[in-house]
Amino acid sequence: MLRRLSTKSIVNGLMLVAFTVLVVSCSSKTDSWESFGAEVVVEEVPATAEVLPTISTSDTVDVKFVATIDEVCQMKGCWMTLKSDNGERIRVTFKDYGFFVPKDAAGREVIIDGIASLKELDEETAKHFADDSGREFNPETDMKEVSIVASGVLIKKPNQL
Repeated sequence: MLRRLSTKSIVNGLMLVAFTVLVVSCSSKTDSWESFGAEVVVEEVPATAEVLPTISTSDTVDVKFVATIDEVCQMKGCWMTLKSDNGERIRVTFKDYGFFVPKDAAGREVIIDGIASLKELDEETAKHFADDSGREFNPETDMKEVSIVASGVLIKKPNQL
């Protein structure tokens, strides 16, 4: 025996379907990312090629961009370097030493939200960074880098690459 549905039942059913679609579509954006530090909203973000020209030695710049992780500190995960589109070294540290990232995150996509500047490093610091990353110090390439203090980062989950 067929039962006739009321208009109220149909509207309630459609509202439930619409709500479910909304929840699933909103959560799927963040479900493919691991979050560290302050909240970072998943949205369209520029690549390094669009952001790097805005950074100079005379000031700091608020930045939010997407890149690929090149290296991660193998001692604690307390810094990482990124692959830039032009080969320039980008080092990311974390605000107030407040969070760390997985030591196995190299090669994964990352969204960075923080403050950037161009830094001239002293030799001792540059040697320390080279040692932490397991490579030999090179004074021609290791003395200058873009430095970012990230308040928050999103790292693409390994199964989402």
